[in-house]
Amino acid sequence: MLRTQLVELIDENYDLGKVVEVYEIFGGYVNRSFGIYVEKNGKQQEYFVRKYKSGITDKEILFEHKLIDFSIENGLYQAAGLIQTKNKDTFIKTQSGEMTDYYAIYQYLPGEDKYTWDNPNCNDTEYASAAEVLALFHNASRKFDPAGLERAEPKIMEFLPTRASVYKEFAQRDISTKYHTYYVKQLDMILEVLNTSQIPENVWRQMPFNPCHNDFHPGNLKYSNNKATSLFDFDWSKIDLRLFDVCLALAYFCSSWDDETDGVLRLDKCAIFLKSYQQKLQELGGLVPLTAAEKDYFPTMMAAANMYLVNWDVCAYYNGTNLNEYEYIAYLSHNVRLMKWIEKHKTEIAEMITAI
Repeated sequence: MLRTQLVELIDENYDLGKVVEVYEIFGGYVNRSFGIYVEKNGKQQEYFVRKYKSGITDKEILFEHKLIDFSIENGLYQAAGLIQTKNKDTFIKTQSGEMTDYYAIYQYLPGEDKYTWDNPNCNDTEYASAAEVLALFHNASRKFDPAGLERAEPKIMEFLPTRASVYKEFAQRDISTKYHTYYVKQLDMILEVLNTSQIPENVWRQMPFNPCHNDFHPGNLKYSNNKATSLFDFDWSKIDLRLFDVCLALAYFCSSWDDETDGVLRLDKCAIFLKSYQQKLQELGGLVPLTAAEKDYFPTMMAAANMYLVNWDVCAYYNGTNLNEYEYIAYLSHNVRLMKWIEKHKTEIAEMITAI
């Protein structure tokens, strides 16, 4: 039924030609994604279609789309451009009773989908190339004016303190599952690390703020010949501390998921990523590379970024339905192990970033 609805929406709202094929792209957790082939004037073209998660707002989508357009105009050639409707809009909004659905069409990006967010075993050249793409995005978007638009989520240093009461409420639920038992057992340390992962406000407010991708992981890039060729999924983007986006990327890219080392932050891979990021920004000459203050508080932000992922692990489970319990135990246990590893190795993390 959704495929039929997509064809009708595209035919009615876009001038792309006749839709000849629709296929779903699996792997995401909040949005639904599709590829389509259209035929026009005897030629076939492939596009990417997103059906947005329920609860998203017009302002959040407009923020994302304006940010993508601005970044492409200012040098981020790896991002997929948005396809405009016949009315020159960048998304379609449909209403069925109380249900509102949003759709957008993007250019289909080149490259290979080699990884998922929980399979970060890139080779060293791919680590360096991905870091260059993050630097390009940060530099290209640095002068972006959101004009009052914003994703409905506080900045990381304001967001984490709001989590404690939420987590305590989850723990009080009358649930008899292995996930819940594990979560309750880990809760005291999770709450402790929430408190210690704060940078003084008079310090973080002086750090560079920038549009952040906020979901920069190996699965949101495509690769060709060991190079990151395409970047997508900007729907989590927001204005926040640049350091947060860098550390969140490292938590995704450089934490091991291998059985024997699950939750270990591979500092050698972090160094490759960070050196490439710094060098690219120096080369571009726009946004400054990581500053002395950012380096000083790097271990703290590394912990904070991982706690942001713990938040997703926990909220996705307790707010979800019909979930695979063992899958979500794997996610939470990975980030809890990473949390504990970071707390024990902040000196080594500090030494690594100092040497960059």
